Amino acid sequence: MLSLVIALCVVGSLSAHLPEVFVHYQDGALHFKMQHFPGLKEVNFNYQLGSQAKNVIPKMGTANKGGDGYWHLTDKKIDLQPGDSIQYNAVAWGTVGKLHAPVASWVYAPEPTRGPRRLRGAVMFRDDFNGGGLDASKWNYEVSMFGGMNWEFQVYTNDKSNVYTQNGKLFLKPTKTVDDPRWDEHYLHSGVMDVAQIWGYCTQSAQYGCHREGKNGILPPVMSGKVKSKPVLRYGTVEVRARIPQGDWLWPAIWMLPRDSHYGGWPRSGEIDIMESRGNVRASGHGVNEVSSTLHWGTSAGDNHYGQTTHSKQAADWSNSFHTWRLEWTHDHMATFVDNQEILRVTPPSGGFSQLGHTSNIWAGNDKMAPFDKEFYLILNVAVGGTNGFFPENWDYGYPKPWSNTSPHAALDWWNGRSKWESSWHGDKVAMEIDYIEMRHL
Repeated sequence: MLSLVIALCVVGSLSAHLPEVFVHYQDGALHFKMQHFPGLKEVNFNYQLGSQAKNVIPKMGTANKGGDGYWHLTDKKIDLQPGDSIQYNAVAWGTVGKLHAPVASWVYAPEPTRGPRRLRGAVMFRDDFNGGGLDASKWNYEVSMFGGMNWEFQVYTNDKSNVYTQNGKLFLKPTKTVDDPRWDEHYLHSGVMDVAQIWGYCTQSAQYGCHREGKNGILPPVMSGKVKSKPVLRYGTVEVRARIPQGDWLWPAIWMLPRDSHYGGWPRSGEIDIMESRGNVRASGHGVNEVSSTLHWGTSAGDNHYGQTTHSKQAADWSNSFHTWRLEWTHDHMATFVDNQEILRVTPPSGGFSQLGHTSNIWAGNDKMAPFDKEFYLILNVAVGGTNGFFPENWDYGYPKPWSNTSPHAALDWWNGRSKWESSWHGDKVAMEIDYIEMRHL
């Protein structure tokens, strides 16, 4: 796969600075993106091919604001050859008026095509899930209503209805809370959920993760599963063969976090998202037909440069069958694959991720891969909903989204709109089904 991302800093008028503009050409499409900031209402990109191209045609496109906090414009009708240049600038409108950026230039210089060689180090951990249940020597459960700072709508449990093995597969399955005979609709609105009392312990108390009362809104209307590997890895490969779930507003993920926050709180110590998807079956381009990989890194939550290290891949329906997801992690680069097709490749420059992101070097004196130079553990989970923007307001889901990301009672709104989505939840299809996971050293 040919891929190149170059960040260029552009400066606007009215004493304001427009954020960095990223230019990216991949799979025959030219991509522009620029980070959103408060008060920004519209972004246009003006661009044209340079003198080395065959057809010099000025173009202009209005960007769309994505759920990732960036304005995006994609041109699929452009054919670039190595050495072709693009002249472009951004024009934005907002509460401070109209902002112009000076014309900048970008040259298409694809990386050399790589052969099919794969890293084949020694296996240091593997689970085929052939036992009578989840192996407690290999995995930890998350048991909490904590929504990962995303205010997701589920409670993670250790119930056998949410986390179980069957026929050599691990199932992480969301279920409606009212389908459990212990609880009903009245309980969601007036009961008390004490996680430790119900499930024996609570793993995360942040965001009322251990104790909530329904009278303050609604108790989690969904129960689901999330497990974390006890073995950790630093450089090597992670391979997971799995079928991802199908069902509106499901958010499955195969990802990794650092064992120790060596460089500080998130995202200073990094996050590796090998696979994320949305279970929506009627969404236009952003449901079960799309999967993505992302690296999160930066000096603070407000300085997360994941927009430079994310990419998605399309198919008719990723949830219909099993696929093999793989992370390749070396001292030089990180890459993700699905069925040996590359999704994302990140090769930081010699100055590391601080040079890539033009940010202060909080990782100075360490490997150029820092913060991705420490031990990480694997996480498998199926979340539901949330208000962090993973399900943007302005996307086409086939019907109006039941909640707003700014609503103080988003989970209640989602639950009240269940007549729209519950017909898309069918049996075990809502589960993430894992055949095996394997970790190898370099």
